[in-house]
Amino acid sequence: MSPTVGPLGRLRIALLNLSRIPPTKIKSPTAQPRRASVAIIIRIRPQAPIASFTNNTTTSTAKHTLEQVSFSIQDTEQTNVDNNDNNNASVMTDLEQFWELPWVQKGIPEILYIKRALREGDRWSGQMAFPGGKQDPGDVDDLDTAERETFEEVGLDLGNPEQFYCVGALDDREVTTTFGKKLLMILCPFVFLQITPEPLPIEISGSEVASTHWVPLNYFFDEKIIRAWDPISVDISSRLAPNSWVLQRITSQSTTEFLQLWGLTLQMTSDLMDMMYLAGEEPPRRLDAIRPKFDYPDVNFFIWCFLRNNRGSYRRKKMELATRRRSWADGWIDYYSAVRKALLIAIFTRTILAFFILRQGSRYLFGTT
Repeated sequence: MSPTVGPLGRLRIALLNLSRIPPTKIKSPTAQPRRASVAIIIRIRPQAPIASFTNNTTTSTAKHTLEQVSFSIQDTEQTNVDNNDNNNASVMTDLEQFWELPWVQKGIPEILYIKRALREGDRWSGQMAFPGGKQDPGDVDDLDTAERETFEEVGLDLGNPEQFYCVGALDDREVTTTFGKKLLMILCPFVFLQITPEPLPIEISGSEVASTHWVPLNYFFDEKIIRAWDPISVDISSRLAPNSWVLQRITSQSTTEFLQLWGLTLQMTSDLMDMMYLAGEEPPRRLDAIRPKFDYPDVNFFIWCFLRNNRGSYRRKKMELATRRRSWADGWIDYYSAVRKALLIAIFTRTILAFFILRQGSRYLFGTT
């Protein structure tokens, strides 16, 4: 992170970029129509008591301004970026007014994460995540799904213009079974900004959510951030999964427990962090830059070989912002493809090696030719 730009400045850049650059939308194939949405909720927590900010007129004006914005995330699916210049200019002006609020200028930006409840049969049981869930037939669109699921899980009304403002969305992504064997659904991440200084009450759904955690944004800029490898045993024959996944450990402010951020949630967090830099800047290494590892050296070696040709795209930092978003989403697809190839070659080479050892052993023991 640049020494002259703090977390608030980076968040300001991200929100402007999100309002300016339409997300890449993915249509659900006929064979798998399932869709899901999540809400990345950002708040700015005042460092001083709210009563110390006496300029209530400024706060009310900012709310009214943001409420008048006609920008709709769903409109970007059918509209070209160039045709939205006037609308985007309006959004950026409204956001600029928000940043002039005294409690915002001296606040601490935070992101809301939930820890899912332990539920049998839920593949994301007990994991860190953003509020959200699968689309219901009654939902109007992907945004409606994010708002409804968030209200059901944590009790926050994202559709209330007095409290929240939908800034934009990250690119849709395909959610697959382990290493891309089968498409499960299309996931749509939306970014919401809380526009009130007051802390809003959270009412968690005990059947779906175990706990909620507001994580300060400055944590993700810490150069000493902990990257840990924790083993996860999986049936490799049926799911082609590794024995270990890279996990991002974060510490909850309310407890001393370590919260493990990984998988889709870590990828979406990394996508959000990428948006916090201008096109001419060099962003630091992504949080999810370290790919999952196997316990088997031969498999890791073959994966490394298959990724040699496109490794440069992972390390490239100076890119146009819109291009960088898709580049990293495609990077995981390339990785999954490399893993499948590496596993097949590893199995083949091990079979040949075992056959050779058995043949040589029989010659030595029995003198056969």
